[in-house]
Amino acid sequence: MTLQLHCQVSRGDFNLDVELTFPDREVTALFGASGSGKTSILRIIAGLDHESGVSVFFNGETWQDSQIFVPAHQRRVGYVFQHLNLFPNMTADRNLTYAEQRSHSSTGLSRQEIIDVLEISNLLHKYPEQLSGGEQQRVAIARSLLSHPALLLMDEPLGSIDQSAKARILPYLQRIHQMLDIPAIFVSHSLDEVLYLADRVVEISDGRVLQEVDVINFATSEGATTGGDAAAIVSCRVRDHDDKYHLTHLELEGQPLIVSAPEFDIDDQVRVKIPARDVSITRERAVSSSILNVIECLVESITSTSNEPGALVRLRAGNQVLMARVTRKSIDDLSLKEGDHVFAQIKGVALMIDHER
Repeated sequence: MTLQLHCQVSRGDFNLDVELTFPDREVTALFGASGSGKTSILRIIAGLDHESGVSVFFNGETWQDSQIFVPAHQRRVGYVFQHLNLFPNMTADRNLTYAEQRSHSSTGLSRQEIIDVLEISNLLHKYPEQLSGGEQQRVAIARSLLSHPALLLMDEPLGSIDQSAKARILPYLQRIHQMLDIPAIFVSHSLDEVLYLADRVVEISDGRVLQEVDVINFATSEGATTGGDAAAIVSCRVRDHDDKYHLTHLELEGQPLIVSAPEFDIDDQVRVKIPARDVSITRERAVSSSILNVIECLVESITSTSNEPGALVRLRAGNQVLMARVTRKSIDDLSLKEGDHVFAQIKGVALMIDHER
């Protein structure tokens, strides 16, 4: 099921000019600053905004062109809004029933499967005002899924809840996508959310596409590394488990990477997030150290400015890239330059793992 969007829309001084094709069964993130056009794209796809100069095609069906406009309720789109929009006069259970009764399809996850995967069975008798922000969002996600959508759209789904609730909900969103066989698009300006959930990233600025790239390459692109949260995403294979120390041995480009991930099977492919701030560089491999993960690399590039204390070092390990954020003084003390052979020391607690889709 492929989604295609052609859009040339003018709203005062703002012009939205994009042409996009969204792959089937992948999570695509629309990433960019507020006001860049991300939510407008989502609303146009959903049929919530009827604009001229728009064409939308989904799975061989025309949803919109110069002559056709399929209304939102006929598009089989599940939409999760940033601002929680549960019916306040209904319990969580009745909110779910409302969506289920308006579904145009019986395919997809069952009601019980959705309740189980989002762990909301103990919330069903409660009204929205009796739920925390994170609990309300889980119910809102469940309600969206009970419409049995062919396409899932999420507009800043974690934007209205606190950081601790975000950390709890991210694994639910990831688990849902692994169970669903449909494409998903979500809007975010949070780099952490994008790196955690997305397969593919479309970076938007001022109504135009800056880049379209898979999440592994996006993680080390300029759009993701300009802030203080730069991180690399690497692909690894599960090699074996160490039952004595409850650790898992991964293989990164032929080199070992040790993490705590007992839930994975041997030969599983996983993605590992390695924040640049948690990577240090040495010229020689340390003989005695508490740091378990040391990866041989080549210095690919060094980015720094004279008015900043820090530098961002791009390191190549085989066909993959790590990032290290160090001080310019460290660069000088180590006499680092492009092409140098070095060792990247990675703090184990910095690793975040998810199944590679």
